[in-house]
Order: sequence, then C-alpha cells, then structure tokens
Amino acid sequence: MTADTSVRPAASRWRFWRSPQGQPAWARPALLVVAAVTAVLYGWGIGSEAPHLYYAAAVRSMSMSWHNFFFAAFDPDASIGIDKLPGAFWVQTLSVRIFGPHLWAYLLPQVVEGVLTILVLYRAVRRLSGPVAAIVAVVVAALVPATVALNRGNVADTLLVLLLVLVADQAAAAIESGRTRNMVYAGVFVGLAFQAKMVQAWIVVPVIAIAVLVCAPRVQLRQRITATVLFGVVALTISLAWMSVVSLVPGRDRPYADGSQDNSLFEQVFVYNAASRADDSFTVGAANFSTGKSQAGYRAELVLGPESRFDHVFGGGGGREIGWLVPLALLGLLVLSVLALRRPRVDPGTGAVFLWGGWLVIHLAAFLIVGTVNPYYLAVLTPSIAALIGMGVVAFVRSVHVPGVRVVGIGAAVVTVAYGGWLLGAASSELRWATVGVALICCVAAVFVRGARVLPVLLVAVLAAPAVASASVVADDYGPLDTPFESAQARQVTQGFLAGSVDQAAGLMDKLRKSPGGERYPLMTYTSVLASPFILATGTEIPSIGGFTGRSPVPTTAEVARMIEGNQVGLVLISPADDDRITWITQHCKKLPDTGNGPGLLAYYCGRR
Repeated sequence: MTADTSVRPAASRWRFWRSPQGQPAWARPALLVVAAVTAVLYGWGIGSEAPHLYYAAAVRSMSMSWHNFFFAAFDPDASIGIDKLPGAFWVQTLSVRIFGPHLWAYLLPQVVEGVLTILVLYRAVRRLSGPVAAIVAVVVAALVPATVALNRGNVADTLLVLLLVLVADQAAAAIESGRTRNMVYAGVFVGLAFQAKMVQAWIVVPVIAIAVLVCAPRVQLRQRITATVLFGVVALTISLAWMSVVSLVPGRDRPYADGSQDNSLFEQVFVYNAASRADDSFTVGAANFSTGKSQAGYRAELVLGPESRFDHVFGGGGGREIGWLVPLALLGLLVLSVLALRRPRVDPGTGAVFLWGGWLVIHLAAFLIVGTVNPYYLAVLTPSIAALIGMGVVAFVRSVHVPGVRVVGIGAAVVTVAYGGWLLGAASSELRWATVGVALICCVAAVFVRGARVLPVLLVAVLAAPAVASASVVADDYGPLDTPFESAQARQVTQGFLAGSVDQAAGLMDKLRKSPGGERYPLMTYTSVLASPFILATGTEIPSIGGFTGRSPVPTTAEVARMIEGNQVGLVLISPADDDRITWITQHCKKLPDTGNGPGLLAYYCGRR
C-alpha cells in the first residue's frame, strides 16, 4: 500500500502529457508542443508591442468603473461608447483591472485566446477526421501569418475566432452523435461570438445548419430540424441580449452609441458595422487623417480597399496575410468533395467537408465582395484552411499508392511553393530565394521518398513560405495592423506614428496640466481616434467630437460652444473637416502655429485669454 502511494504523485505529474484512451501516444505531446510554439509566437515581445490605440483607450476607460465596463464607455466620463459591441473588450478590461494599465495587460488575453483556439481546433477536427488530420491542422494554423499577427494585438477578432471554433466543435459533436444539446451549445457560442464581432459571427450560421441537417445521424428529419431551430433561437437570443437591455436604459444614463445618428445600438450594429461596410464608398471620415511624408490617409496604408478585390485574399497585403495556403485548401476541398460523393450522408468525413468547406467558401465570398477589409479580419479563414489541409493530407496518405496520386500531391506542392515565392516578392531577395530553394529541394526529395514518409517532406515544402512570413511578423515586432514584409509607408504608420503616439500624448498632457489656464478639460479633440492616445496614456477625460469617424452628432455645436465659452476647454486638436462644430472652433479660437502636434493635425487654443 505504501509503495503504491509513493508512485502515484510522479505518475500524476505526467498525466497531462499522455494521450487520452483511443488516441495515438504521440497525439497529446505533439499538440502541447504546437501550443507551446504558438504561445511563444503570440507572446514574444508583447511588452513593447503597440496596441490598437482606440480599443486600448476604451479598455482603459472601461476599467475605471463597473458602469463604464457594462456600458462599454470609450471615455472615462462615459459620454460616448465604443463603436463596437464590448464582448472581447470586457475580457481585456478584466486583465487591466487585475494587472494594471500596462501595455502587455491589454494584449495578454489575446495570447491566451489564441492558444486555446489551437487546442479547441485540434478537438474539433479530430472528432470527424481523426488525430492525424487534427495535428496537421493545428501545425498549419500555428504558421499562418494572419493568425500570428492577430493574436499579438488587442482587436476583437481573436475572441471571435476562438468562439467560432467552439461553434464548429459543437457542430462536429452533433454531426458525430446527433445530440440536440450540442446544437444548443453551438447556439450559445454563436451568441457570445456576436458580442465579440457582431454580424460577422452569423456568417457561419447557415453553414452549421446545413451541415447538421444533411449529415447528423438522426433517422427522422424532424429531429434534425428541431435541433437546428433550437440552435438558431439560442444564437439569436444571446446575440441580441446585451443590446436589448442597454437600449431600455434612458439615453441620459448611458454613453451615446457611437456610429449611430440617433443613439441606437441596433443602428450601430446593423447599419454602421454591417450594411455600410459592404459599400465601396465606406470610409472612416475625419478619422482618416494624413500621416507620413506622403500625407496619405493612414487608412489607405493599412486597409485593403475596393480597388483590387484580388488583393483582399490572394495578392498584396491580403495574400501576405492569408493567401499562402488558400489555393491548396481549395484543391483539398475539391478532392474531398468528390470523395464525399461516394460515402453515405451520415459519414463523418462528409460532415467535415460540409462544415469546414462551407466555412471557407462563405468567408472567401464575403471578403471578396465587401469593399474594404482590414487585414486582420482574414484570420477567421485560418481554421477552415487548416482543417481542409489536414483532411486532405489524410486522404493523400491513404491513396498514396494509387497511380497518379503521388504526382498530383507533389504537383500541388510545387504550385504552392511557386505561389508562396510570388507572395515573398516584398521580402528581401536573399530571404525569398533561400525559402523557395529549401521548399523546392523538399519537392524534389519527395519524388524519391516512398510511402507515407513523403508526407512530412511535402509539408515542409508547402509551409516554408508562410512559416518565414510568420517569423518575420515576430522578428519585426508586428501586430494585427501590420502585414508581413509591408511597405515602408505602412510601417511608418504602425511602427512610427501609432507606436509613438502614447509617449507623445503623455508628454503633451504633462505640459497642459502645468499651464496656467486651469481649464476643466485641458484638451479636446475632433474624433475619438485623436483622443485615444491621451486617454490610454493618462486615464483622464478627453472630450471628443463626433465619435470614431467624426460623424456622430455628439456633442452638438451648441454644446461645444457652451463648453468653450464657459472656459472649460484649453487646447483643441482637429483635422480639417466640413463640420459645423469644427467651423465654430476655427472662428472662435486662436489657431496655433504648427509645432509638430501630429501629421495632418491643427491646434487651436480655446481657453482663457
């Protein structure tokens, strides 16, 4: 008895490393190694990483009181809210409340969420396609530059992707077992994902519904329909819950809903953050101030516009973010779809094709149709790309002895390498050709390797370019606003102007506090974007005009005039705009000479004279 007791603690310490019953011995160790690698990629250097200033400022304001937390206030006085739903920022706010307003505290939740996504993705793929497909999927997911860059920042998409993978995991469980409760859980996760990224969370809803209706192993169609209806009802209820509750609160008792014209959260979500984004003419108004020597709008440097939808995914910045493996995943989807036609409806492989193939196709369609795409949006493609490549690898290994299959596999790898070499055109020539050279050597070696041993050789070939791009993201200290090997102009915005804004804002606020004016608000800005670095750096109230874009009708011209005429405002920073409030300021305040306030900005003194 004593001997048994002495052995158990040592055995229990290593239990986490052992694969569960029914899985290969290598499965869990391999998964934990991949998770550890992703943790390093996401977390390396986040203490010096520049956060998204607007979101970080909102989180700092939300951390100051539970009132600000619940209502998602942008500024400490809760006069206006953030222009998104607060789900992802609640998580960041809790981190800041626990650890304090350190820059790394804003980013830490995304590192954790990104690693959790890897773990959940493994389970979701394994349910229907087995451990080999699952481990290949997480290796692929770990090396996609869009995901590495995303999880090094403080934007909402990290939590969105985690929750959508949880949706897919529960849908896979429903396809595997037919249990209705898994669809209810999937609905819960869709609702939570809506709190993180609004309507984008609903894009997968038809995919989940079709996959379960077609592939779930229920004899009665009525049972599958019931499960799908419950899924939709739960998802809709949770999605609209916070908006509905807050909308019942009188407008005077909560922050103004930024992005709307009549203080409506429903307008903010379904018009400003949904319908208007599909319009090619959508802009961020006055928030798109000019930066750098070229004086181009910062949005033009960072956002993929309607000029070339091909560059949303396959070329340019979008290609360098996500494009590397999209053609290979589409080829895998084609082959897997043909194989699925030969299998029964309820075969797990058929369900996996519906689930992951539908995810990829519907998101690709959305990103190619909409007018503007922020590069970090594209990370939501990663789970489906990874899953389809993992499933394709298993199908390839099973058929590797069939005449012609090896040729097709090696040919697909060569095409992927060539495409990756083209995307590496923005990198240095030495890095580009070294990467392509190693990948092509692997392709040649694959000709002489027999059996399933060809698999790791081909994987190294196709993953070489995206792995190098991901490594460059970490080495260059990039975040979600960056793309691998981006232009000098874009780097000047993200690593220059935006990264240096917090220190500059702290210095200016220190000077304003020491000025003899004694105004209640030493600084006011046009747009919340300009107020962001000051709120983030100091945690003090900075009244802002017009919300994120400058188009929100708060404060009104009369309210601006009342504040200034009452000697409550000192310095005002604006960007030129056709706005009655700005016109009033330019007519009643003293314009200051350009002293380096920031690119494209004008300064007016409105305090006591």
